[in-house]
Amino acid sequence: MNKQEISGRVQSTTDYKKLCSLILGVEPQIRSVYIYHTNGELLVGGMREGVDMLLPIEEMTKSIHNTILRWKTRELIFPFLGAGKYSFTEYEKIKRITFPLDKQFIVIIGIEIEAKHDIIIEKIFQIIQNRIT
Repeated sequence: MNKQEISGRVQSTTDYKKLCSLILGVEPQIRSVYIYHTNGELLVGGMREGVDMLLPIEEMTKSIHNTILRWKTRELIFPFLGAGKYSFTEYEKIKRITFPLDKQFIVIIGIEIEAKHDIIIEKIFQIIQNRIT
């Protein structure tokens, strides 16, 4: 079984899969949930059943790498502003939310454009906080 160290506890891939399932269960308007290592490696995740990908796989890979790079860049200002809780981007066709799990992992979530993102963000933030603490 694959295990990773997170916040002083050992987490298995199964735990991360459960986290993805919990997040997908927050709202039916959540399209996808992925957990990535900050080195760009996909740990777990996927699309909700019946939801089509909007990006070709090559573009998805580039987008994920750019998301990770932007998060790492934000870390440079954390000593001044405090740690980032999440990042939110709204495109014409989708909304994307990025949450840190710790210094090594991030959760990238895609939601439908009409979704009430503020409510979804709060629910997911609580799930992540409860899993880490």
